[in-house]
Amino acid sequence: MTAKDTKTGKILYKDERKYFEIGLDLDGYMRYGAWQIKEIVDLTLQPLKTQHERFFFVLNKGVEEAEVTVNVYYYISGKKGDLIYQKKKILSYKEPE
Repeated sequence: MTAKDTKTGKILYKDERKYFEIGLDLDGYMRYGAWQIKEIVDLTLQPLKTQHERFFFVLNKGVEEAEVTVNVYYYISGKKGDLIYQKKKILSYKEPE
């Protein structure tokens, strides 16, 4: 997730979350052994369940608008990721006088 100032293009905030898919390889074997699964279970994407995330950040003084971009990548081999989803939204905030 990246938040940029719409006027200057400066990055105001950037963060990422990483999750892993536990699946089968081309031969039908689990990619991870049972002893490894217990260590990464909190980072796995569960089948047929939506994963919600929240990112909290503060806009700098004088910044009234930010473009927030969320990218979701799928890494099948762990090296090269493919962009599978992108959402952009303009958030605006005017300071009270």
